[in-house]
Amino acid sequence: MTALEASLTRLQNELTWRGSADATYPPIDEAVDTVLADLLRVRSERPSAVPRAGAFNEQLERLAAEADYWVRVSSDPGYTPSVLDTPSLMRASLAEWSTEIGEVLRHLRSPDPLRKPVRPAVPGGAEVGVTTPAGTVFADAKEPTAMNMVVVPPGSYTAGAMAEEQEAFGVPVVRRHFELPQLQVTVGKAIAVGQKEVTVAQFQQFVKETGYEPAQGMRTWLPNQQSSMDFRPELNHLDPGFPQTDDHPVVGITKNDAEAFAAWLSKRTGKTYRLPTEGEWEYAARAGSQTPFFWGDQLADAGRYANTYDEDAYTTNHFWVAGSSSEWPHVGVRDGFAYTAPVGSFKPNAFGLYDVTGNAREFVADTWVDSLEGATADASVRHGEAPFVVVRGGAWNYQPQNLRIAYRSGYLSSETRVNMFGFRLVREL
Repeated sequence: MTALEASLTRLQNELTWRGSADATYPPIDEAVDTVLADLLRVRSERPSAVPRAGAFNEQLERLAAEADYWVRVSSDPGYTPSVLDTPSLMRASLAEWSTEIGEVLRHLRSPDPLRKPVRPAVPGGAEVGVTTPAGTVFADAKEPTAMNMVVVPPGSYTAGAMAEEQEAFGVPVVRRHFELPQLQVTVGKAIAVGQKEVTVAQFQQFVKETGYEPAQGMRTWLPNQQSSMDFRPELNHLDPGFPQTDDHPVVGITKNDAEAFAAWLSKRTGKTYRLPTEGEWEYAARAGSQTPFFWGDQLADAGRYANTYDEDAYTTNHFWVAGSSSEWPHVGVRDGFAYTAPVGSFKPNAFGLYDVTGNAREFVADTWVDSLEGATADASVRHGEAPFVVVRGGAWNYQPQNLRIAYRSGYLSSETRVNMFGFRLVREL
């Protein structure tokens, strides 16, 4: 145990930006491999010494995969940083991981806090399946925080953006390939999609019933701050840096937190809940549309359909572009909210889904690939070279171009959490 604690301490100390990826990640890669070896030895020799060893091992394996990726990529003579691995973003990724390794150290000898078995939900009474009419709204539980799901029919759409759309909305050239090439995608069978984003109250029910410990700290957008999203360790999903109520979307959680919530809901309802794939997300968000926004092509209509970085949010926050004196562009409408809004505050899309763009960005099941080249035509999950997250949809603090349904981006850390990131779920039929 002493060696394991020492190697974890060394790993935490190595999680510091050293000016470049090729200087930063080789010592991290070596340090995490040492921790994994020490943990394996402890698990073999003293199985009960680290009660949460399985969960810690899974988390450390993700860090090892990320470090391996950066060592490999940054050693290529042709490597140049992109818009996703700027120094400020890399520092935030390392701060997330340093916080997580600190939590592992703090809880190394602590018992698993998760309470088992999961309490079954009172059945909602609705029997639904792939033949249930599209648009049917149902819940699998009878309780105040029950999650309403909407049956979405099978169908096809064209993923990605046309060059004319990207030009019209000023998408930076260095980001345009994220949305290209366009391809036809088919969702072959009906699915149920969360009518709204998961709320603070719904997530808190999960935390209270299970003893689950969500991620601590998050990247933030705060008033009069550059858009560099510095990591703030004191914040959490109950205090994302601005006021929220129970019916606001939960933010500041990680993809792993979202997946844990889905697993809990699956156990208590006996149904399969999960994050949508990226292909499913875009299909559900478009709801039969091929325009930049699900409501059409006019940004001026956004105030009726989405909680955006509008005049109200702009007046309160005055974000500006990192490294410059330019203000962050805002949408010239008023939606009445300076931060997140209660879920379902705006008009839904044609499938009856609320907030698919705006309010909170949403995690999907895929891991990051920086273009649509080779994307799955059947909307199945796609895996990149490392477990980096993909998020879709705009947010309460996002500029006009990022409200487009085709907008996609990744964050190069599997522990990423931001006070604009939330999620909704899919329920298999």
